[in-house]
Amino acid sequence: MTPSFVAKSLERQHLKTVRKHLLQIIDINTALRDVHNHIASHINKEKYEAITAYVNQYISYTHIWQIKFVCNLEDPEVALLQIFHLNYILEREQAEKFAKEREILKEQHDKFLSITLYSDSHIEERYKKIVQFIQEY
Repeated sequence: MTPSFVAKSLERQHLKTVRKHLLQIIDINTALRDVHNHIASHINKEKYEAITAYVNQYISYTHIWQIKFVCNLEDPEVALLQIFHLNYILEREQAEKFAKEREILKEQHDKFLSITLYSDSHIEERYKKIVQFIQEY
């Protein structure tokens, strides 16, 4: 085996891994977007204006209630912010409402934690910024 063959083989393997990771992030973002779409007409969105304003700062060309565009769907930060947004809302809604959505959120959150490169401290810092923003809003 020549060094160039090994290098090309490693590069192909790396590209497959990157593509797989992007597809997993897209799946998570799509599932979370679907949960947002489902609950949107069943809640008072004005109650969640502060966290929605925070999250919308990080979503390109659209908003949390209607995420589209590949740049958003491939972004792990958008997935994390969707998780925070949905957690915030579902924690404040009646416990018996949105049982299926809560299950999907938990499943996608676990999936996100298993594939993400984010450290626990990054996630915690991001959450603290959201809490601070909401308090100051």
